[in-house]
Amino acid sequence: MEQSLVIIKPDGTARRRVSSLVLQALLDRGYKIVAFQEMMVSESLAKLHYAVHSEKPFFPWLVEFISSAPVLAMIFESNGVIQGVRDALGATFVQKASPDSLRGKYGIWAGINIAHASDAPETAISEIALWTSEGGLVESPEAETSARAYILKYINGDADYTMALREVVKNAIESHDKSVKILKSLKDLFSKDAAGISKDRTDNLAKVVFDFIKEELEKAK
Repeated sequence: MEQSLVIIKPDGTARRRVSSLVLQALLDRGYKIVAFQEMMVSESLAKLHYAVHSEKPFFPWLVEFISSAPVLAMIFESNGVIQGVRDALGATFVQKASPDSLRGKYGIWAGINIAHASDAPETAISEIALWTSEGGLVESPEAETSARAYILKYINGDADYTMALREVVKNAIESHDKSVKILKSLKDLFSKDAAGISKDRTDNLAKVVFDFIKEELEKAK
């Protein structure tokens, strides 16, 4: 029996219906949730979580991104759950993900890709230890009930701003546009289906995505 740490990142959690669709898709594969918690990620936890990338130039952005707005932190349990979740999510970079995968359906751009999932048994053990000790994630018999209640609360309707967000990011990069109107569009879109999340936090998420666009434009020079 394996366990996997799965995190729906801020770009997913801020889109409530999208996060509920991702959750439902994983549960439909027969996986059990033994921990489920919405939380803000501290800078210290973010740095520890991404420590393997600490020498990379994009490390500060990773830390800022995952701590910009709430995440859904979960532990899934089942035989083969580690590879199964990764298969369901699809390729790490959204543009490379199959259209049928969860990232292909709901990811925004590159590494702004909805979710993190443990990539090996050893990684899962260390990540779960980190998020339980430093993040306060707790295994509970009520976890699956809480996850299903979340799905019921947010899955109805037709709110899905994935394509609109992709278009804003794609067009900004292709047209070398880093104007304030791009930031405003991102703020507007991230706030549309973010029930219970303050506008300060969705605005902060929008700013981090805007910073990603600006960094892509700098690299293209």
